[in-house]
Amino acid sequence: MAFNPSTSLSVTLAHAISYLTRPLIVQYSATTIIKLQLVLEANLTALYAPTWVSKEPLRGSGRRCLTLSPECLPPRVIYSACLSAGVQWFDWIALLGGKEFDFFVDPGCVSVRHGRKGSPDCKLLTVWADEIPSPTAPTLATKSRTIAQQLMESEYDDEEQIFAMIAEQTKPSTQWVAPSLDRLTIPSTMRSSSPFSTDSSISASSSHSRSSSRSSNSSSGFSYSSSSPSDTTVSSTSSPKQSRRERARQARVFVDTTKTEVTPYDGGKTTVLTGGVMLGGSPVQTRTHKVNNAFTSQQWRQVRV
Repeated sequence: MAFNPSTSLSVTLAHAISYLTRPLIVQYSATTIIKLQLVLEANLTALYAPTWVSKEPLRGSGRRCLTLSPECLPPRVIYSACLSAGVQWFDWIALLGGKEFDFFVDPGCVSVRHGRKGSPDCKLLTVWADEIPSPTAPTLATKSRTIAQQLMESEYDDEEQIFAMIAEQTKPSTQWVAPSLDRLTIPSTMRSSSPFSTDSSISASSSHSRSSSRSSNSSSGFSYSSSSPSDTTVSSTSSPKQSRRERARQARVFVDTTKTEVTPYDGGKTTVLTGGVMLGGSPVQTRTHKVNNAFTSQQWRQVRV
């Protein structure tokens, strides 16, 4: 409970005066005790007011300390009250215990100390204590954001949400992983349509004929043997139906050698050779024969001379 300085002082003094005058009930009348209390309140208020600071209870506490002893008269503020109310001091201190003690009256606290300060038998007893208002901690002023900053943060949140939605839509459902060479297998449908035969026995029967002046053979075969592992070997015998290209390649080429007619052609003559057409005049053998005859006659003439 928080009090202003005047209220705090009056409440504290009320508890302090009640503690001092309570033992007098057994010996003095109520009128005397009330009169004593009123004078004590006026005197102590005038004594404590200059050093009374509610927010700093310990400030000026030494000045507010009253030492009461059975061996000497009390301080002036108490002794004047005894004279006004007709109370004997030595009777009063005897009712309080008959021992010397220090009486402290501070904001929110009334205490009594028996014995000298620093001695082993020194004891401090709290007669009354009130909740002292704790100093409020200074609150840091929160920096308020401007409207521009609030708009920027709002736009940033919207952009993050939009980008997250786009990434979710463009994310592929499944990831394609290229199979390794060891695990690669060729299906049976691809084996039947392979244009090349991997069996070495078929390479002899597969031939390819081409009409050319540089080729004298009727057919030329080529083969392709697979060097891949056993799990990727393609078998040509597994194809129940061959393609048109394979049937044409495997068909035996027939060459009609009886047709040797010479057909006139603009710029030369044509001669049928190995089923094709060759541009030019006479065959190669005739030219070779003439060259040999010329060389023989020339040689004979040189020998004759």
